[in-house]
Amino acid sequence: MQPLHEEVARRNGLTFTHIAFLPMELLDANGAGHRFHFVLRLLGMMLSLEAVEVKGGRREGYEFQVHGAADADPLDLMTRLLERMRHDLATTYLVEGDLGLSISGTTVRGQLTCDPESADYMPVLIIDGREVSWEQFGRMLMTFEGWRIHLEIQDPSEEV
Repeated sequence: MQPLHEEVARRNGLTFTHIAFLPMELLDANGAGHRFHFVLRLLGMMLSLEAVEVKGGRREGYEFQVHGAADADPLDLMTRLLERMRHDLATTYLVEGDLGLSISGTTVRGQLTCDPESADYMPVLIIDGREVSWEQFGRMLMTFEGWRIHLEIQDPSEEV
């Protein structure tokens, strides 16, 4: 993919130097380790740095992303990304109880994804780095029946 980035940079009058960031393990609020791989991409006039959690050789769990101008310093993007990762890993929204998983407070943050192998292609949420099915999340919400709810969907590069 590196030659593609160099061609995109050349066409936009930019210089692109690919940096291969090494995988890194960070601890969450419960002391569990999460191993992340990093991907730096030049997307036209924007530079994107993404961190994806890898478990058992598969992309699974947390995902983080930051964007900058095409001429942004990749090390500055990495600094911003690590700050966001550490902040999010230090916060938990779910708690394991006698009845299984439940929401620990009144706020939940995570990522919307899907299970492409499921027959009904239903949404799957990534909360606290774990997959939560749409059905599981619905059961968790039932403890708040009658309450008001605010749902806001944001670009993965935005801070929530």
